[in-house]
Amino acid sequence: MRFLLIAASVLAAVVIAFLGLRLWQFSRLWPRVSTEVVQLTPEKRAMLQRLRAEIKFLPNDYPPLGYTGAATPENQARATAAVNGVIDAVLAQSDGLIHAKAVSDLIGGAMKAVNSLETEDRDRAGGYMVEVWYLLGFKGATGRFAYGSAYPKPQGYGEPLPPGWAAPDKPRPID
Repeated sequence: MRFLLIAASVLAAVVIAFLGLRLWQFSRLWPRVSTEVVQLTPEKRAMLQRLRAEIKFLPNDYPPLGYTGAATPENQARATAAVNGVIDAVLAQSDGLIHAKAVSDLIGGAMKAVNSLETEDRDRAGGYMVEVWYLLGFKGATGRFAYGSAYPKPQGYGEPLPPGWAAPDKPRPID
């Protein structure tokens, strides 16, 4: 009986150590949230308003993968509401300083709202969130997305370019 107790204790220690290692590795997938502070200017506000007015989640062929469009009209409405909610929250602030942590928290809430949508729709929602991030002028990471080698980051930036962007200062045409 004593042998079984020792064996079970050793096995439990190994399992706990393994799970701890895996949790640590998993947590390293997400970068730390940027500590940047940027200015909300009338020019940035105008770009965000144009993005807000755009009909979102339509099919496109923006690199790197393109997008076939929202799976259902309900998904499109839900994802659009999440993206527009982030934009509305930013636009509700007066011109002046905006902290990256505050915008990252908005993005996190919006991504939770689209969490149960199909993968392609969630990914496109993430693309819109990163687009808001870039339009505001942040360079660091949102801390909300884990990207692989298929999504290279521009030199000096913490997030890959949003779909359709040619460079950090060359956004896609927003209708």
